[in-house]
Amino acid sequence: GDQLASVGNAPDYLLTVWDWEKEVITLHTKAFSQEVYRVCFSPYSEGRLCTSGMGHIRFWKMAKTFTGLKLQGAIGKFGNVDISDVSAFVELKDGRIVSGSEDGYLIMWEGHFIQFQLAQKDHKPCHAGPIEFVTLEDRELISAGSDGYIRTWDLGKFEFAEV
Repeated sequence: GDQLASVGNAPDYLLTVWDWEKEVITLHTKAFSQEVYRVCFSPYSEGRLCTSGMGHIRFWKMAKTFTGLKLQGAIGKFGNVDISDVSAFVELKDGRIVSGSEDGYLIMWEGHFIQFQLAQKDHKPCHAGPIEFVTLEDRELISAGSDGYIRTWDLGKFEFAEV
């Protein structure tokens, strides 16, 4: 597309959306009060972004208001799950997000709420330590952790799971 997103470092952690062809800033806002590790546009829904980092994941949309285009962010609600640094996430075609966590679980987000945590069959975490990479390849979710393992997960087995 014609947009580029960047996130500054301390002290402001500004999320900036650029029109890179025109070399101008389209929007900017404070992304979070702590480090932001990743920002990514939605591959499926124009005007949607996601940021993640130290102790958070945030879901953004560009919204037209009476004062112009704005970035509106909803912070992910961890609920009963321990708050975690989020280094990696990927968006599914239906708009849900799968993220990694510090304790090795994969987390399915719907809106800004956790739908469920994904674990191995024996209820152990997906990785022994933080999940650093998550991607989607066809119908397989691929995760890599600081434990040195790369694992694949059949998306069909948990895509429609409910808690």
